[in-house]
Amino acid sequence: MNSGKLSRRAFLQMSALTAGGALLAACAPVAGPAAEGGASAAASTALIYWNYMTNVEEIEGQILEGFQEANSDVTLTYEYVPWQQYWEKLNATLAAGNPADVWNTAPTFYYEYILRNQLADLSDVISQNIDMSTFHETALSGYDFRDKFYGIPRNIVTTVVYFNKTLFEAAGVEPPPLDGNWTWADMLEKAQTITSDDVWGCQALQSAWWLDEAIMGNGGEIFLGEFRRDLEGMTANYDSEIARSTYQYFADLIHTHKVSYPAGEFEGMGSPFMTGKVGMVYDLNWGPLTYKEAPFDWDLTMIPKGSVEQLTYGGADGLVVSQATQALDVSWKLISWLIDPVTGGPFLTDSGAMPVIKTEQVTADYLNTFPDKNIQALVDSAAIARNTYTLGFNEWKTALQDELDQGFLGQKPVDQMCVDANVAVNDAIERIRTSFQEALGG
Repeated sequence: MNSGKLSRRAFLQMSALTAGGALLAACAPVAGPAAEGGASAAASTALIYWNYMTNVEEIEGQILEGFQEANSDVTLTYEYVPWQQYWEKLNATLAAGNPADVWNTAPTFYYEYILRNQLADLSDVISQNIDMSTFHETALSGYDFRDKFYGIPRNIVTTVVYFNKTLFEAAGVEPPPLDGNWTWADMLEKAQTITSDDVWGCQALQSAWWLDEAIMGNGGEIFLGEFRRDLEGMTANYDSEIARSTYQYFADLIHTHKVSYPAGEFEGMGSPFMTGKVGMVYDLNWGPLTYKEAPFDWDLTMIPKGSVEQLTYGGADGLVVSQATQALDVSWKLISWLIDPVTGGPFLTDSGAMPVIKTEQVTADYLNTFPDKNIQALVDSAAIARNTYTLGFNEWKTALQDELDQGFLGQKPVDQMCVDANVAVNDAIERIRTSFQEALGG
């Protein structure tokens, strides 16, 4: 799941185009009859697969080639498209009636496609072939919509803290505990101790996509009303005292305690963590692969505990099938191949992705991907991960981020930022409801 955001305006413009093993119980990939060079085109089923994870193209390409070799009655075409262009191209092909049969997605825009009748309902085939009890609950959260599943999660993403052990050792300070038993106050104390003229103690968490769980960990509620993926009966609660104090903590790291770097500090320098000048940062499961060539020693641990409980952001990238496909059975066969730890395993062991399956063997294989690092923190984080995925998620989150940026940049007080953010999110929710009123039955 890419943490980059697609602007509300850009997505609405694109949406206008479309407005008009242990895992598999019975669907292990089955090779079709051999179709040598002289076979007729009619004997082959054409299948198109798209993915926005351009960083896994080489790894997954080998898995897809394996599927092609095992299913010679299928002509598979696959393509990897960068995140922003991916959604643009996807919406254009949906509008034209010729989308990919199988494609990678996340709950970011998932519900919009369901309500536009652009995704095949996979509820029956999933219930018949998949043992969902083997999945991390975090992985399933977000793919449910009105008691149906239109997609299957493939890999988990969750937020953890990566820390520069070399900096902590040089300062004579104990690094964050590997068991995750620490608080936000502990993080501030450690950041203050290692901060110097050329070292920032920590990154300030500023992402609207990841901050909700910090608020909830402090006992706050993101929405008033029962939480529903379709937004029914919900209003934003970002002007609550708990939300305000949570945001204030991170703003103070920058402007009061001066242990976190301000915007633009590392402009044009790539990853701030890789510069070796930041003690602690937040990142997803891809971190171990991203930082494996770092010129310093590092490790990872869980997000600090809130005042009420320890929670972190988490969700899953998944696979869906277009409603327009003419090859539903073959599409499911490809999905089966990709999510089976036996045939699709290299995606998990070589790409940095975290498996959605929590069986003992799959977990052990994952922990061994970086045996000298605390990968257990990612597994443990999956158990405390939450998310607020809803219809129009990207739209209202973008509205929220626009307001948060002004507070974190020091352009307005956090109190005012929260009031304005709440108004902006509620306005976005109203636009979303209006846009999908007919599909929602309103």
